[in-house]
Amino acid sequence: MDLVDLLNKRGIEYRKTNNPAEILISCTSGEHVDKSPSLSYNLEKNMFHCWSCGFSGGITKFMQSIGETVIVDVDSKQPYKIKKLKEKIRKLIEIDEIHLPEERHTYAGEFKGISGGVMKEFQAFTTQHLGLKDYICIPVYQFGKLKFLEGRYAGMVSGKPKYYRRPQGTSVSEILFPLDKIKNTNYIILVEGIFDMLNMWQLGYKNTLCIFGASNFNRKKLEVLDRIGVTRVDILMDPDAPGQMAATKIADLLNTRDIYSRNIKLPVGVDPGELTQRQAEAFLK
Repeated sequence: MDLVDLLNKRGIEYRKTNNPAEILISCTSGEHVDKSPSLSYNLEKNMFHCWSCGFSGGITKFMQSIGETVIVDVDSKQPYKIKKLKEKIRKLIEIDEIHLPEERHTYAGEFKGISGGVMKEFQAFTTQHLGLKDYICIPVYQFGKLKFLEGRYAGMVSGKPKYYRRPQGTSVSEILFPLDKIKNTNYIILVEGIFDMLNMWQLGYKNTLCIFGASNFNRKKLEVLDRIGVTRVDILMDPDAPGQMAATKIADLLNTRDIYSRNIKLPVGVDPGELTQRQAEAFLK
């Protein structure tokens, strides 16, 4: 039996509104006489509010107010708030339990100029699962914990996202990769993308960290650098306008902790992910 049928059965006055998802009901709080229905009930969300006395809540509270018992099915569309909470919990569990897919194949070939040896060092793999078909995946760890999988599209179909992160929506606000591999240095090079970092490692600059996007350096990452004793940073962003704007902001943040920094401004058309050995040595001398 739906709510409207129940109201008719109980003889509780109500009227429809211009919104098909809302009806007005004579207040069931027992606190006042409601001659003109003033309790607004949303039939989609199963939430209500009385504009006269403030009585409000969800379906369970409403049913109790008219002497009915309700059994809540959290897998149904109702109640709205419980369903939303359950979805959030599922997402948190998915992020907490991220793991490498069992069916995966080590990728040790060259890709975008990155040698098979470097790809293997960073545990690159391919898989047909997790929506990562035709992506070369790099597992991203920090402080010994797998945070997410970063996929780079290597297929032939146009329109596919260049990068795909699993779980989707994972925050990178505290991720500096590969922080766990940085040993015994107070000098760091910051780059935007994961393949920029892989190229720099390939060239021998194994003090390079990826910030996952020019705009993704923040105080949390600054605190990480400060905590591990970094005193010097070379900022190696893309030479485009967003990259250079970001470089200025990064330098300003580093300055607040007295960390010396240089903005290594590359010529237009030269990308950190494509630097040659000779170019890197010239720009970083």
